[in-house]
Amino acid sequence: MDEEIIEEVLSSALDNLESSPNSEMMLMNDDDDDDNDEAIDPDLIAMIQQQSIVPTTSSSVVVSSIEEIPATDDDDDFIEDETTLERIIALKEMFPETIRNTLGTINSTLLNTSKLAYDKGRSAAWWITSSMCVLVFPILIQKELLQIAEQISHEQRSILLGPQAATGALSGSAF
Repeated sequence: MDEEIIEEVLSSALDNLESSPNSEMMLMNDDDDDDNDEAIDPDLIAMIQQQSIVPTTSSSVVVSSIEEIPATDDDDDFIEDETTLERIIALKEMFPETIRNTLGTINSTLLNTSKLAYDKGRSAAWWITSSMCVLVFPILIQKELLQIAEQISHEQRSILLGPQAATGALSGSAF
């Protein structure tokens, strides 16, 4: 029955298109009236509006270019939007309580262990850096001071005894 209605609509649309002059014909016939180009013929407007009215049915949509486009069911596209919280709550029904309790325990244990490791790591880093400052840096500073004192004594010796005394290389032929 729907196909019969579609056939009737298509045939009436074709008859209207063939019997009525289109807008191009109307413009061609209007070429001799050049003094009033800005005015639009009201009959032309009415004809264009008539042709643009497209009859629709529940099973298909007919377009003026005589193409058939199947109508979509809007019922299939209707999906309720859920929030993330509602989806998580819905997952609660999917898993047994023992599994949920076990996963909760594992999660809290992992979180507490991570916090403990972070706190202990911070404390260990503090103790290591403060111990280095107190114990090792004074030794390094004392070693540097000894090297500077030794360098100064070599310079004094070279000034007093000459360049050979600073190197400490005494040859037997000099005596």
